[in-house]
Amino acid sequence: MKGYYLPERSVAEEQNEAHGIPLAMPLVSESDLVEISDFLIDSQKKLAAESIFKIVDWIDAAARCWADPADSIRQEAESILPILTGDSREMVRFTLDDLFKHLTRPVLLQLLEAEVGDPTLLDQFRPKPKGVGFTRAFGPRLTAHILPGNLAGTAVYSLVCGLLAKSANLAKVSREEFLLPVLFARSLRKIRPDLAQSLAVLTWENSAIDLTRAVFQKAELAIIYGGDETIETLRKEIPPSTRTIFHGHRLSLGVIARESIDKDRAEQAATDIALFDQRGCLSPHLYYVEEGGAVSPVEFAQWLAQSLYVASYQLPKGVTSSAEAAQIQQLRGAIPLKGGKVFPSPSGVDWTVLYDPDPHFSVSPLARTIWIKPVRDLSEIAGHLESIRPYLQGVGLAIPQERQTEVVLSLARMGVNRICAIGKMQKPPLTWHHDGRFRLLDLLRFVDWENT
Repeated sequence: MKGYYLPERSVAEEQNEAHGIPLAMPLVSESDLVEISDFLIDSQKKLAAESIFKIVDWIDAAARCWADPADSIRQEAESILPILTGDSREMVRFTLDDLFKHLTRPVLLQLLEAEVGDPTLLDQFRPKPKGVGFTRAFGPRLTAHILPGNLAGTAVYSLVCGLLAKSANLAKVSREEFLLPVLFARSLRKIRPDLAQSLAVLTWENSAIDLTRAVFQKAELAIIYGGDETIETLRKEIPPSTRTIFHGHRLSLGVIARESIDKDRAEQAATDIALFDQRGCLSPHLYYVEEGGAVSPVEFAQWLAQSLYVASYQLPKGVTSSAEAAQIQQLRGAIPLKGGKVFPSPSGVDWTVLYDPDPHFSVSPLARTIWIKPVRDLSEIAGHLESIRPYLQGVGLAIPQERQTEVVLSLARMGVNRICAIGKMQKPPLTWHHDGRFRLLDLLRFVDWENT
């Protein structure tokens, strides 16, 4: 199978094999990428002339195909993704269902209305509600996406927002997470070939900076996902005239008040930990649990371990790397020496609950490994987050209504971008402000036409 997607183009291929699956991977040169960029920019002219409502309908039609278990592309994804990514089949099914329910017509229109207001601003000049004259929104001719390797769903969302902006899209995907974006492009081609002509999904080595630089030369917008090192490296390669959106490393956590500690909360927390095997930017690394209630934080840690045991049957864990397993085992041995307690899975490293009396924030090695840290009062938490302030993303809360306002305001001032109920951390609406930014609006350029 092809490990890339190109409309009406051909490039040299390298025949590989991954876990017994034969793959044809692209071998692209700088000149190939320039030609592909030019082709996409030319294709964008037709996309720009389409009604935004037609584009929404085509994406909706593709999403409905993905929601059908009998669809051939959906079946291909369910069959191959567990082999390539190491995710369990149950997790893959959940991921696909959750992803494509957010790409239906009602949800896409909700996103457009929430961010743009009047979707027809993408089609024509409209009278300004306030002020004089008219205004219209334009997307980039070409958007370059450097997409993440941890969650393929994020890559699909990025491409969809590019299409809603009526932009052509050239995506570099991870060699580990290439399949879902490629299959998504194929599903669009099946629905509307014209729309899929505005997409290219390719992969090359991260060290091939000359190839990435070539993509940036033609793009009007670059959307880049990656850690600090990746962002710092690529920032130097982007022309000054190219607009850029960076999505860097992020950390999330949970907060539980003394009045809210119960077994239901443990089950909800286990869901947040288990989904996507803790790989997302909204996956919790730890829970701060307030002392002084009828149930102690260490008892909550025990309940959470029991809930993770149940979750391991409902959503089996994927493959854990040897490096992750070694780090988890090291922590299991070290925490008791510091006065903490460990509640591990009966065998292997299926999950681990680490109760640690030290309240300073600790980063989890992931793979369903969670820290439980006690605090005397919720007001202490902000101070413990100061060291990770630039990286804060989401917080799941279990706090009585009358105590929420002060805590929410404190977290918002610290830099948190999303605050929700525990159990909902991994299920944000499409309209949430990813990294505190607009998903679609940041892609657009507005033109004002004053009375002449």
